Amino acid sequence: MNIEIKNLENIDLEELVSVINLSFSDYIVPMQLNLEKLRSKIVAEDIKLELSTGVFDADKMVGFMLHGLRESDKGLLVYNAATGVIPDYRGGGLVSAMYGHLLPELKKKQVKKMVLEVITGNHSAIKAYEKMGYTVDRKLDCYTGKLRIKKNSPVTLLKEIDGFNWAGFVSFWDTIPSWQNAIQTLENSKEQCRLIGAYRDDLLVGYAIFNPTSRKINQFAVAAAYRGKGIGSHLFSYINEVVEQQEVYVYNLDNMDVNTRGFLKSLGLGEVITQFEMSRMV
Repeated sequence: MNIEIKNLENIDLEELVSVINLSFSDYIVPMQLNLEKLRSKIVAEDIKLELSTGVFDADKMVGFMLHGLRESDKGLLVYNAATGVIPDYRGGGLVSAMYGHLLPELKKKQVKKMVLEVITGNHSAIKAYEKMGYTVDRKLDCYTGKLRIKKNSPVTLLKEIDGFNWAGFVSFWDTIPSWQNAIQTLENSKEQCRLIGAYRDDLLVGYAIFNPTSRKINQFAVAAAYRGKGIGSHLFSYINEVVEQQEVYVYNLDNMDVNTRGFLKSLGLGEVITQFEMSRMV
């Protein structure tokens, strides 16, 4: 083997798609991307290919790490958007080697913190990340299924909204969204999103942001004083019509949000996986 580690600044994205798909082909939850989905992910999650690394055996790419970079109120944050090694090259410490290559670059850029998500059942990966100094910050639940919503009389006026009213939306939150559903991610991908607001007497009391093509529901919330009145169900009923009663996906819900978990289950959605959000200081 002639192993070399380098950044992915000049990588052919078709080659990267192929390696991602092979790396995740036997994963706990298989992930398959195409070129369009990868490009969308790079834009939405602020992935920087110059801060992403690849392992090459001669000229063949056999492993990768994609990293997003964002400013936060506590300094620069790096997000591990995906890590994989193709089956024939696992067990050789390649992930640790990629981190060894990456860390000096992050220190040069004065990155303060690194964040990632890992499926709770992926014990070998969790152990590897813990050895690198990562600790668990919280659990994130992922739900999917077909919505079971009774047709009730409307409880609010629903309107499609053109722009994000973040000050209003954030005031409804009980928990902070993960990187994939964060404000910046949705700003980056707003052309793919639809936004629906729920109004009582011209007052915004709830909202939902979703992608009608992927059928992912990225954010939804109802003002605390208006909960338990059917507003959330009304919003999801609207989404259900748009996606023509097909399966929907709600990913990375904070496990501590007991009320929302109960709400999703009441609509017929089931938990498919749970992830740990882990972080370490650089």
